[in-house]
Amino acid sequence: MMTRTRWPTRSLGFLLLPLILLLAGLSPCRPKPPLSPEAEVFRKEVREIVKRLQKSLAAPTAQRDIAAIDDILTTTAQTVPGICLDCPYRSGVLDATGILLTTFPKTEIVGMNFSSYARLTESMQRQRLTQRPIFLPDRSKMYFISAPLFHERRVVGAVVLGLTAADLERKWHLTEEEFLAIDLNTP
Repeated sequence: MMTRTRWPTRSLGFLLLPLILLLAGLSPCRPKPPLSPEAEVFRKEVREIVKRLQKSLAAPTAQRDIAAIDDILTTTAQTVPGICLDCPYRSGVLDATGILLTTFPKTEIVGMNFSSYARLTESMQRQRLTQRPIFLPDRSKMYFISAPLFHERRVVGAVVLGLTAADLERKWHLTEEEFLAIDLNTP
């Protein structure tokens, strides 16, 4: 008759301890490294612009009042640093279904349906700011920041800011990795 060898409970614990410590060291709960000064300036500037646009664009977007949206974008471009004809940002407003209502500066893509572009409409679904790179038909890459627009406690659309890699590098000295690592939802 064979006898079973019984593992001592203590030795098993000592064998598992290094594995547990290794897994704990690989845990994603480690704090993120602090943002570079440039990334922090970028984060603050974007949050301020988005906050202002969310507040002023929600009602006209809910009413699909494109003339009012255009007036707001034009006024914002004249009064807020960062949004102007010579500034890096390009802005657009999507309705809740993903239709591009208008842009600043004006482009020929107004009226396009972006509902299948999850990277642009994600902010409406998640109800928070998102930032994503998107490849354009000419194979160039744009970086988009999308913020939901709320009116009477429902999402009525999104304001989208677009930047090129050259914009990020020239004005803020940011790489794609730094841009994507910024949490725009924290104050």
